Amino acid sequence: INQRDSTRNALSFLAELGNPYDAVGVDRKGRASIEWGVYGVPETFIVNHQGHIIYKHVGPISPRGLQEKLIPIIEDALQSANSSG
Repeated sequence: INQRDSTRNALSFLAELGNPYDAVGVDRKGRASIEWGVYGVPETFIVNHQGHIIYKHVGPISPRGLQEKLIPIIEDALQSANSSG
């Protein structure tokens, strides 16, 4: 989610560094950030199929952290979603 930044700046940032995202949300007023409990940037949230936050990571994610922590949580969430119908 693009937090309190102009769309132009966000798109420029992603164009310069690469955009790994399927979609980018905008939180111009910071309301979503307050509701989600964001207190530092960057933060990563994993949200399950029911819309519940099941994991929150504060700070940048290393390639090792992605492989060892986030991907297993995402895989577990996908299995749970598929088994619940």
